[in-house]
Amino acid sequence: MGIIKQLFKKFYENPGQDTPTPTCPTVSPALPVSSVTAIPVKKSIKTVKKKVKAKIKVPKMKSNTKVECAVIGGEMEDALSRSPSPDIEVWHMDTDPIPIEIGDIEKVVLNKNESLEEISVNKLSTKLNGTVVTPKKNPSKELPLIIPESISSCLRPSLFPRVPPYLRFIGHEDCTPLKVPAPIQKHLKWKLTTITPLVVKKTLTNSGFRLVKSECDTSECPQEETVEWIGIWGKHMKSIMFRAIKDGQKMNHFPGTFQIGRKDRLWRNLHKLCTKYGVKEFGIMPKTYVLPHDLKMLKHDWEKYAANNERWIIKPPASARGTGIKVVSRWTQIPKKRPVVVQRYVSKPYLINGSKFDMRLYVLVTSVHPLRIYLYKDGLARFASVKYNDELTSLNDRYMHLTNYSINRLSKNYTPNEDFASCEGHKWTLQTLFQYLKTEKDVDTEALWDSMKDLVIKTIISGEASISSLTKANITSRYNCYELFGIDVLLDEDLKPWLLEVNISPSLHSASPLDIHVKGPLVSTVLNIAQFQVPNKTNLEMLVKDKPHQLAGLPYDGRLYTVYLSKEERDKHIIYTNMDDRELYLRDILSTLTPDDVRHLVQAEDELTQGGAMERVFPTRDTHRYLPYLAGPRYYNRLFDAWETRYGHNRTAGIELLCNLCDIGYHLEVPPVPLKRAAAELSALDRCRMTWMRRRRPYRSASQRAPSARRARACRSRRRPRSRRAPSAGAAASPPT
Repeated sequence: MGIIKQLFKKFYENPGQDTPTPTCPTVSPALPVSSVTAIPVKKSIKTVKKKVKAKIKVPKMKSNTKVECAVIGGEMEDALSRSPSPDIEVWHMDTDPIPIEIGDIEKVVLNKNESLEEISVNKLSTKLNGTVVTPKKNPSKELPLIIPESISSCLRPSLFPRVPPYLRFIGHEDCTPLKVPAPIQKHLKWKLTTITPLVVKKTLTNSGFRLVKSECDTSECPQEETVEWIGIWGKHMKSIMFRAIKDGQKMNHFPGTFQIGRKDRLWRNLHKLCTKYGVKEFGIMPKTYVLPHDLKMLKHDWEKYAANNERWIIKPPASARGTGIKVVSRWTQIPKKRPVVVQRYVSKPYLINGSKFDMRLYVLVTSVHPLRIYLYKDGLARFASVKYNDELTSLNDRYMHLTNYSINRLSKNYTPNEDFASCEGHKWTLQTLFQYLKTEKDVDTEALWDSMKDLVIKTIISGEASISSLTKANITSRYNCYELFGIDVLLDEDLKPWLLEVNISPSLHSASPLDIHVKGPLVSTVLNIAQFQVPNKTNLEMLVKDKPHQLAGLPYDGRLYTVYLSKEERDKHIIYTNMDDRELYLRDILSTLTPDDVRHLVQAEDELTQGGAMERVFPTRDTHRYLPYLAGPRYYNRLFDAWETRYGHNRTAGIELLCNLCDIGYHLEVPPVPLKRAAAELSALDRCRMTWMRRRRPYRSASQRAPSARRARACRSRRRPRSRRAPSAGAAASPPT
């Protein structure tokens, strides 16, 4: 009994978690956190009794060791779970971890060390500007990182203490590569694939990476077990294959992005939102029909618009670079059984010099939960090589109606543009196009850019639900994924942007100085925002022989990217996910920051410093109006909404707050990771192969199969006993033969 008393005495004085537990609201989950956040428990037992009686009726429990261990074990199981789904029924759970009788606990006298700790906590609270945290009784013993000058050129320090630095990426055109020390460069391995662009390879080699190949080099199997690579630029793969990505590795895709990469899935997702919120909000894509499912609907609308000589464009559902696209006007030209996408043709596009054009926007998504979207400030404007004509006789001219570079470069009229700053040829930069529209056409380019940002955000939101669920199911570290999208947009005569398609593997082929000018800085910016870190297998003693312990915080730290939550963090998620009033969570969600909150905010603020030519369009101070369009309330999106509202105009104050928390190692307090039940002798790739690959029988010719089949039938006939039936009347009368 004495040991159990000491255990619970330690539980009351040294809470297992580091933030006050948000308690359950008694009436409704939509209450301000000031009324539901528990105040740190004082040492006095009387106050503990009062608070317990005021909140819940404490049930008495016998002093049974088995029962007490079961209570502790139940709390451990709760701590191992991930972010919960918003469910009102969860409120029936008992969130106060005080289920025992406390009358027998002895009073504890504060010693000198505890009084000093209270003084340090009071000083810390003045630095945190009212934010309530409960730091560890034993502060972190990890020394702050000191980066020597010999390796500082290849690293970018974080804004925050006790956060590992990030690898620097320089442009492909730089003549002097980065000097990376051998112990670090030994582990900077980039996995090559068949589609790794040349501009990416040059950027990597200039930044000190080694490009490695492997025998297993396909889209279904991008891993190579003998090479510990830390980055890959390849094709999209099945969602289950993302489970094979190891801790500390990054891939340029998220699971499930085919939901916006395929034209049929993209239309289905946008059509759901359009039906729910109206055409005014989500009418950003021309009306589309997915055949053969929508054949009857297409036939009805075809007859409806037949008098206007409506034009339609046919596209394969999952192709790129203009493959299989054609413009038609007759019903007989529509394939009735083949899976295609039929779309209403924008017959009155905005023209420049008499030619039709579209725009390629580059969009980077660094996180899905929470959602963070960046839009590249430059891009490409691709012109048709033949002047536009609205007559039906011109529909067969692909060089007039299609703007894809892979198609128009084959035209005899195509003129390349060698100068990225000139308005000549059939390919311009996006900045040159906007300058032309502003000076020559007197177009409000700022309003046009805002409308394009709106289109980008709504496009990503349309697939957010599926991408988020598949990411949670197949990714165990927030470090593993980022993705660059290519979004094609067309302007009509009223300068309204229309979404054409989304490319999940946009072409980064650079065949001209104009392409290099746009895509070169794009690649280095994307890799810097992705925030690669030094592999944790780096030999620190070879870097600094005198004091290698000073570099303990240099390599990648998986604690910063864990997806597991403590019980207190899950309780806070439940409270603020179920709030209905935005003003309530804006007021109180930042008043009690958890270690998980700090980790997310630290990563986002470090990303923002590397934006450069990338503009973060979500989240911002004004993007809260998009939150209702998501599949459900997301805790992290609300956290960032409150953060941007409070510190979006004064980031220095927010960064200072996070620095004070990181200085005491608050962000490194993580719950235990649950053990995996998979066999230890199998690698991650082997386990993944076992889940999705089917065992195939070896092929045998007909001559080989026939004898074995006959033998099998003979064996079955010998083994199977014949049933003895009663002879029929005719059989009984006939004599035996």
